[in-house]
Amino acid sequence: MNQEPKKLKNFYLDTVKGRPSAEVFNGMLCVYSLLYRKMEEYFKDYELTPVKFNTLLLLKHLGGQEGLSQNEICHHLIVSPSNITRLIDRLIADKYVERNSSTSDRRVKLIKISPQGTAILDKLFHGYGEMIQQSVYLLDRPEVEQLSALLLKWFSKLDASL
Repeated sequence: MNQEPKKLKNFYLDTVKGRPSAEVFNGMLCVYSLLYRKMEEYFKDYELTPVKFNTLLLLKHLGGQEGLSQNEICHHLIVSPSNITRLIDRLIADKYVERNSSTSDRRVKLIKISPQGTAILDKLFHGYGEMIQQSVYLLDRPEVEQLSALLLKWFSKLDASL
């Protein structure tokens, strides 16, 4: 007998109905999951992942000429030290980043975006921005502005509590 699988699409939302805090939390996870899948699809032809792309963005815009330590990258990307080492090793193999010793402390390794890393960011950034716009503006502009204000407020309060 051929049975249809149970619908799980809204499982994480359906199980928390009527509990606003759980609806918000699970809703954020579901939205993040869908956006992550869209990003994976966008980057796959370039053999990038959203995490690799975000690392390159971080290094370009925050690392500047000096670069960032692996610990700083971990902090900003919320990645464990063992995972960041593997990620950086893959980005080095792709020739998107360089690892050098710090001039002030040779024990510290600084990661800097390479010219190839900058080139791939420049190539993908416009389309990435369009994908974000298309995803966000499924909501009306006033809803986007309201959501933005709420998320920034929530982030600020959570960040201050850590």
